[in-house]
Amino acid sequence: MTEFACEITEGPGAVWRVGFLPDMWAWTPWRYATDSGLFDGRWDDQEGQFRTLYMASSLLGCLLELLARFRPSSVVELALASIEDDDGTVASFPEAPAGSVGHGWLENRVCGEAVLFGRYCFITHSRSLAALQAEYPFSRHRVALSDVDTSLLKEARDRSLTRSIARFIYDARADTEGDLVDGIEFRSRYGDEIKMWAVFERSRDSVRSRYLTVAGMAAAVTENMPEVAEAFRRHGLRWAD
Repeated sequence: MTEFACEITEGPGAVWRVGFLPDMWAWTPWRYATDSGLFDGRWDDQEGQFRTLYMASSLLGCLLELLARFRPSSVVELALASIEDDDGTVASFPEAPAGSVGHGWLENRVCGEAVLFGRYCFITHSRSLAALQAEYPFSRHRVALSDVDTSLLKEARDRSLTRSIARFIYDARADTEGDLVDGIEFRSRYGDEIKMWAVFERSRDSVRSRYLTVAGMAAAVTENMPEVAEAFRRHGLRWAD
């Protein structure tokens, strides 16, 4: 494969991550790849051969990404409200209110800061988008080139497309035959001001990416953190009783 002429950013610097004990900066064990042996992140490997570690420019950014799945859905609420409970079956097995998060979500969950090095493909930059249009086989996904834009790359539902693009970029080589980039830089779907990085696992890595320098000890994520409260406010969430 020739050099993929994407926009490359270098040495992001300070980054945040929310993960689990005992080491939130370690590659996630393969046993947690639940999607037919694949991880389900937007920039994970569609072939299931390397792992990806996600981090953000702020703690709030991490929490907005992680808590988004709990957001209440008006469509679901309307569907549930339309169910006729003639025999009291639904009332006998009440579900947690929409938008509620159980306190178990906090269990063993920690956060911390690190310094990230390396080179990253800024995937939604106009130069990267043009390179994808020229080099990536979108026809395999039944996507016309006229439909290729940044919204397509931010789409959360078609993970097979973005994970296949991640594999394509992972395999890209620089002129020196080395890896072109060490991961992908992208923007959160919950605010363009939130920078995100997906760091690729390479054969030269050990338990952690060699491009990470961890700063300090991990701290427990608690419901009293201002960033947790703000993420709840923005997503319309509440703690379950």
